[in-house]
This record gives sequence, C-alpha cells and structure tokens, in this order.
Amino acid sequence: MGRPAKQLRPGDSPVTYFGYELRKHRESEQLTQDQLAAELRWTRPIVSMLELAERIPRQHHAEALDARFRTDRFGHLYELIKKEAVPSFFRGYVERERTADQVRAHAPLLIPGLLQTEGYATAVLRAGRSPGELERSVAARLERQRILFRDDPAPARLWALIDETALRRQVGGPDVMAAQLGHLLEVSDRYNVTLQVVPESAQTYAGLEGAFTILGFQDGADIAYVDAVRGGYLVDQQARVREITLTWDLVRTSALPGDDSLLKIKEYL
Repeated sequence: MGRPAKQLRPGDSPVTYFGYELRKHRESEQLTQDQLAAELRWTRPIVSMLELAERIPRQHHAEALDARFRTDRFGHLYELIKKEAVPSFFRGYVERERTADQVRAHAPLLIPGLLQTEGYATAVLRAGRSPGELERSVAARLERQRILFRDDPAPARLWALIDETALRRQVGGPDVMAAQLGHLLEVSDRYNVTLQVVPESAQTYAGLEGAFTILGFQDGADIAYVDAVRGGYLVDQQARVREITLTWDLVRTSALPGDDSLLKIKEYL
C-alpha cells in the first residue's frame, strides 16, 4: 500500500495553499498525478512536489493550471507567494520595477540581481535563510528578470555598470562563477541590455559607497533605489533622484566602452 496523502493546511503559507488547491482541483476531476502531468507536459514528480508544497511554484505553473482548470485562483496564489518571498522593505521597489521601461543599475560588489543566474543568486542569498526561504527568495529574484524578456509591453532596457571586483569575486565557486560570466556575455547580445565594466584601474570613482538603481517610466518621473545594510530604500524626491542620476553618469565616465567591457568579462571567464 502507498503512503497516505500528506495532509495540507491551507493557512500555513501561500505555497501550502497552492498545493492544497492543486490537489483539490485534480481530485475533483478524478485525475491521477500521472494523467495531469501528461496533459500539462510536466513530469509526475513536478505535480507531486507542487501538491506537497515541496517545490515553489513558478508563474508558468500557475498559468498552466489556471488554463487547465478554467480558474484564476492559481495566479492569485502565485502573487501571494511572490510577495511573501520579497522583504517588506523591497516590495515597493519590486512593484515599480515591473512597470519600468528603463533600468540603470550600478553594482560595485556583486552582479546586479536582474543579471544573476540561479546558482549565483542561491550563493548570494543563502546566508541566514532556511532551505524553504532560500528557494522562495531565489525564485522571486529570477522572476524579476522577466522584465528583460517580456513581449507586451516591450522589454525594459537595462544599462548595468559593474565593478571589475564583482567579476573577480568567486561567488559560489569557480563553476557557479563561470556560468554567471557566460550568462553576462549571452544576455549582452540582447538589444535591450548594455553592460559596462568599471575597471580596477579607475581606483576611486563616484559610486563606490554602494549599489543603486534608477527606474525610468514612459509616463511618470524616475525613481531610485539605494541599497543599505539590512535593507534599502526608495527615493522618489526628484531633487534626490537627480543627484543619484548624476552619480550614475559619473560612474559611467569611469567605465570601459561596451566592447572593451565584454573583453574584460571574457578574460575572467
């Protein structure tokens, strides 16, 4: 005899609620996990892990299940899952980032979040997080990257200034770092992504005090986000946004041209 089905309590977390609703909808149509997996072109373990809340759902899971069961419940639950995975101090920024059409990022220590691979993000976020919290945080970071690849509206344009130190730092070890550098070269081929490296030869330059990002919108004023220890903060006061934009422009004057920047990344790869 197989083991009895794990009892899920929807109130425990949005992930558990997602699994509870998946099992309920599947059983209401008298489908086995194998049958549902075949219909959705998934594997049975994916269905099983989602039902048992042992895997964090991604957006494509929610969309496929809503289409199959003719509901919008899974999409709503996915929004709750995303919100839970993002620290409260960062949620306002993430909401604005989704609608931005231009992103200017400066990263003096790490590869910017919008350009991180799963392995790199996992290594960066691991400290102080339980396995479940880590998985949710990594999924939320990777989900943010969709703005670079969306079709409607057009993908956001990203211009990232990355300090050479971030290329050299062995985050996650050589294999993880090699994959990350390869990803930078790959994504740089996109028309909407521009990468520039600030070389170590620049020594001191504007922006060494910390990372920041400026978001631009077709309709509306720019805003900025400044990283800080144990949380950052949004800046929407336009005088302060202009100061941060000036700092970004000054950092850019210290950066290598685009082609030279890609050669620098290839050197480290």
